[in-house]
Amino acid sequence: MQIFVKLLGGLAALVLIVAAAAWIVGARQPSHAIYEHDRVIFVAVRQDQSGDTAAIADLARNALWKADTLFAFIGTNEANWSQFFLLAPDTALIADLGVQPGLADVYAAEVELTKVPTALLGFLRMQHLLGITQRPQGALPASIDVVEGRSEILPSQDGLEAALAQDPATQVTMLNYLEYFADDNGSKAQARADYGRYGVEAFKAVHAVGGQFLFAGEVKSVLIPAQQEPMPIKWDDVAAMIYPDPTAILAMEQFEDYTRALGDRDKGLERTRIIATQTF
Repeated sequence: MQIFVKLLGGLAALVLIVAAAAWIVGARQPSHAIYEHDRVIFVAVRQDQSGDTAAIADLARNALWKADTLFAFIGTNEANWSQFFLLAPDTALIADLGVQPGLADVYAAEVELTKVPTALLGFLRMQHLLGITQRPQGALPASIDVVEGRSEILPSQDGLEAALAQDPATQVTMLNYLEYFADDNGSKAQARADYGRYGVEAFKAVHAVGGQFLFAGEVKSVLIPAQQEPMPIKWDDVAAMIYPDPTAILAMEQFEDYTRALGDRDKGLERTRIIATQTF
């Protein structure tokens, strides 16, 4: 009996050690500073040809996250936006942003962040760092014709080729705009649930290939509507994941659990736009 008690105590201590380590690793993830807030302001800008970037400099100095556009991956061949920013919710920087010199277009929205446990982020990251989860070594697709899913929410051929052509040492952040299907009553609850099941598998697959979660949240209000954005101005959610290289996102389809979840993605997601960015 004493041996059993000691074993049980040792197991409990091990669990506590693993949990503490997971929390510490999770607290060091790139999302940590962002998630000091419940809500953030998401800003996308397109610079004009004037060269006046005073507004960009102000945003950059106060940003929780900032990135330059690399290429459009899903939804269009033209990224439209040149930079993206996340700002604290109490910022006054966007008050006159739409009329600032140097900017051809601006989109700003208040986003309510989706909470993700710090320990979970740390646990998934630890699994990859310890080699428990690894990126598959299979060949990457060279054509969109071999990628599974609805064609309108898959990478364009240009997007696929752009990812394959990037420097493999380049860390990228894939920024996702998401719009869900509405039922006959206008509710998107079922579509969100469908996409959420896919999201669980995608979340695990991102970390398994060496990626990291950055943020995700629901667009609660549009503060500055875009003027030239060719896709819908009112998106339901925005999210971003960091990948260790531009092709890591393509390797995810080699995970069986992820592939099986693609049907839920297709059922829930009416349309999307994904832009590859690089933090600056």
